[in-house]
Amino acid sequence: MKPHIFHASGIALLINVIIFLISASAAAYFRRWPLPSDPLEKLKLIANDRAGWTAQAILFPVVYLGTAVTFAFITAKLPATGARWLAITATLLFFAGFLFWLPISIDRLRLGANAAELVQHNNPASPPAIMVNVSGVFWANTLCILAAQALMGIALAWAGVLPVSGWVVAGTAVGSALVGRLAWGDWPPFMRYMILLVIAIGLMHVT
Repeated sequence: MKPHIFHASGIALLINVIIFLISASAAAYFRRWPLPSDPLEKLKLIANDRAGWTAQAILFPVVYLGTAVTFAFITAKLPATGARWLAITATLLFFAGFLFWLPISIDRLRLGANAAELVQHNNPASPPAIMVNVSGVFWANTLCILAAQALMGIALAWAGVLPVSGWVVAGTAVGSALVGRLAWGDWPPFMRYMILLVIAIGLMHVT
């Protein structure tokens, strides 16, 4: 394998990570920490930031799909061994993660369109459910993405492309899934982007 053939994929992944971070900070809602818990406060943040809220709802699925396509390019460059089959599985899992995110984005777009009206007709005795009715697909997305990253890390380590950082990626992704799902019951999406960043930097420095 020629090292330079992976450099472009590393740059593409780095661009995806940057867009992920832009998406995560585009909406005022997600720039609050801790995230708001009061339904009316949530609605006001969304209603007063329609552009940012819409931007993140659109950018996230776009960049998920872009990352899945980048994984496919990486897979095509690997030798036809077990490593490639792992990478194929990783690509399919990342694409599944993209599909699981779609209902989340659709729900967010719908919420953005209705937020101002919901604020106007807010009933404290019967507050609307905000950002809670898609938790099932959130975990499906999260576990698919972490599994995809773990398998791609193993594939790159097995193929000798990232002999050390590939295993680091795999171990971090598996550990993240276990800690997030079993111990915390939650997981900050920010960590997914950081794992991708390790892969991106590793590929850009393949020698």
